[in-house]
Amino acid sequence: MKQLRIITSVLILLTTKGFAQSLTLQEAEGRFLQHNYQLLAQRYQVNANEALVQQARLWNNPSFSTTLGFGTTDKVQPFNLGSGGQVEGSIDQLILLAGKRNKQVQLAQWNAATSAAAFTELMRTLRLQLRSNYYQLYFLQETEKVLQEQLSNLQKILDAYRLADEKGSVAHADVIRLQALQVGIANDYTDLRQQELAASLNLQQLLGSDQPVTPVVSGDVLSQYNLRRYTQQILTDTALANRPDLLMATNQLQMAKVNYRLQKALAVPDLHLGATYDRNGSYAPHFIGMTLGIDLPVWNRNQGNIRSADYEVKTQDVLLQQQQFTISAEVSSALQKIRFLEKGTGWPDIKGFNTEYDKLIAEVAQNFRKGNISLLQFIDYFNSYSDHVKHTNKFLTDRVLAYEELNYATGTELFNITQ
Repeated sequence: MKQLRIITSVLILLTTKGFAQSLTLQEAEGRFLQHNYQLLAQRYQVNANEALVQQARLWNNPSFSTTLGFGTTDKVQPFNLGSGGQVEGSIDQLILLAGKRNKQVQLAQWNAATSAAAFTELMRTLRLQLRSNYYQLYFLQETEKVLQEQLSNLQKILDAYRLADEKGSVAHADVIRLQALQVGIANDYTDLRQQELAASLNLQQLLGSDQPVTPVVSGDVLSQYNLRRYTQQILTDTALANRPDLLMATNQLQMAKVNYRLQKALAVPDLHLGATYDRNGSYAPHFIGMTLGIDLPVWNRNQGNIRSADYEVKTQDVLLQQQQFTISAEVSSALQKIRFLEKGTGWPDIKGFNTEYDKLIAEVAQNFRKGNISLLQFIDYFNSYSDHVKHTNKFLTDRVLAYEELNYATGTELFNITQ
């Protein structure tokens, strides 16, 4: 039953990778920018808000009204438009005073700018998800290669032991122990594949692709990530200058200030300017005149909206300060995480260490076949090698993602620039 699980997992792996597309990080990000559905939707939202700026610049349409004579109560003459009939018409144009239209345009412009910043913020968040899943999948597949090779070698050894067991040249208990070792590694392999499938699905969704992705990473990934001379102050200043969510908070404050000025302007009545024509209903035939109208601010002077807008300015100002504090804290946390990983490893040459360990485990397998080491020693080496591979790739993943989180915290690509 356990062997069936192993064979099934290998078949799933081969089937999946047969249809997988190999992409470098730069290629993946290129597809992400073109095909991610969330980004496409946000782009349309930016365009929609830019259209509202144009709408805010437009004047109100004039209004026209007319009265058509229907005679008198004594003699009804519908649509009596002749020389003895009555026709009255007027046209009216609303003229906004106190700079209301300009303030409405400014409000729409700030709203469009906020929408553009929201697009950049979404792209920043999704890019972190993309790179996190990309490198997680890469290092999981690197671990998988080793586990798959271990399963293959262990299967050969187990087949040989079974033949020897049938001949009575080895203890049956040794075969059982090897099978237990095989089951343990097979379980690790199955868990690893589940993690791979989850990361691969996330990548497909981010790329808008219907095919799995195989990451292609050339060279040493870790060499692309180095703090160099970046200090916490430099990184914090960079974040405060580049974070789109801080720009959104700044724009929200400016919108609140413009809205406050708009609400005060709305307290000023607008002017209705128009013209009228009356054929026979005035003191003189064919009367024409100009009309003027204005609302009297007796009870409603927009007091409540002005007060509300004033408090909204104070609210957005506090939120802006909170966002600045949050950004500084996020940069500090990301930097401390990197420093902890850099100090705590004690592995200055992981690649070289891995090479030596690979040679060691190959010699262990060879010596075990020759009978130079015991079964218990072989199992101990085998398990420690599996643990070493998993822990090493987990560390490499954590280190890469720590730098990517610092990229995210600063709102820039200080490390691993792909474009």
